[in-house]
Amino acid sequence: MRNLLFGILLLATACRRPSTQFAAMLTPVRPPADYSRYLKMGDELVALGHDPAWSLTINPSKGTLFFKSGKDSLTTSVPERQNDSDGVFRYKAPIENGSLNILFRPDSCVDAKTGQPYDYRVQIDSHGKQYVGCGVSLQKLATLQDIWVLTELQGKPIKADASQRELPRLEISLTEGRVTGTTGCNRLSGPVKADTRQIVFGPLITTRMACIGAAGDLEGPFLAAFNAPFAYQVGSGRLTLLQNGSPIMTFKKVD
Repeated sequence: MRNLLFGILLLATACRRPSTQFAAMLTPVRPPADYSRYLKMGDELVALGHDPAWSLTINPSKGTLFFKSGKDSLTTSVPERQNDSDGVFRYKAPIENGSLNILFRPDSCVDAKTGQPYDYRVQIDSHGKQYVGCGVSLQKLATLQDIWVLTELQGKPIKADASQRELPRLEISLTEGRVTGTTGCNRLSGPVKADTRQIVFGPLITTRMACIGAAGDLEGPFLAAFNAPFAYQVGSGRLTLLQNGSPIMTFKKVD
């Protein structure tokens, strides 16, 4: 009887207090924001806010600035960007009977309705009204859209040998939400999403050719690395994918 009571007590305790490991597995990971439509348009800066609802896009390639609040909207040419020493930048766009004064300040900003994090706090002043919200620069995302060849995996340099037709490669298209490429032996493809903080691949599918030598040894660890989101660093022709602050894979841009 004593053993039976002890067993019931353990079961009740287990039901009340699930393990932290299991709880961590249940913690949802916020998916990256979807900026594909802005990238397709060539927009470089995006901002939005609420109370009242408003949105702003700036497209230097087309030379257009679009601002909307409620049913009112305006499109004007992009004025010269004014950069401050602390990373703040401004635009002053002439409009009828005044100007649209726009300020982007680097700071963590979370959208009040979606909970989505952004990289800038944005303030817009026009005709005595002030609009505040969050914003993001898409330059980093635009740089991601390229063809990348693997040069390092888990700290080890990657070099082709006689058994490999080519090194593992990724072709990232955020405008289409797709990644294609090769493991060095098999072709791969699947969805991809990214914002300025993280990039998520997959699920990836591959062809089923038999892989021998270095190509076969590399394919498994290479594909396994894509099972979790990555933080990333991109620039100067290099792309580094990181998990828990540690580099997992490094790629170089195809010339």
